[in-house]
Amino acid sequence: MQKRYSPINQTLHWVTALCIFTILPLAWVMTNMPRDAASRADLFAWHETIGLVILFITGYRIVRRIFDGPPPHPARVARWERGLARATHWLLFLVLLWMPITGYLTASYGGHRVKLFDVVLAPALLPKNDEQQKLFVSLHLFGQWALYVLVVLHLSAVAFHLIWTKAGVLGRMLPAYATEPREGA
Repeated sequence: MQKRYSPINQTLHWVTALCIFTILPLAWVMTNMPRDAASRADLFAWHETIGLVILFITGYRIVRRIFDGPPPHPARVARWERGLARATHWLLFLVLLWMPITGYLTASYGGHRVKLFDVVLAPALLPKNDEQQKLFVSLHLFGQWALYVLVVLHLSAVAFHLIWTKAGVLGRMLPAYATEPREGA
């Protein structure tokens, strides 16, 4: 029987992935549309909301990992691959915390109140400060590119193991009834 992540960890992983693949194109659209576009503020509100959902889920996933850690890697996964996977996962967690925090600070220092679900205004904790806003815009953009690199690395590793090694890596994050192709299939 293949060792798998718990159903809760699997759900949190896939919800996080869905949020990431929603928030990234949303960011591209909202930042490239005219500043006076009627829906721009709504898109920013949803971007911020999804970012905070990612922040809370990631924080919970990190704490949960202490009590419900990952299953062992399949024996066919090389030691260096295990180390790279572990580093990539922790860097992903770091970036998934980094992005909403730098985004919130960008908005706050820009004098913008974060609006959750386009309804609830988050507290304004910081005074408007153009220099600090520029700094956090840069940090947020750096995190964006780091996220792209880490997601591509993560997906490439999954594809590599699914297509070439057939080591059962993807199956660890799928429900118990899901199976991966067997070697030679």
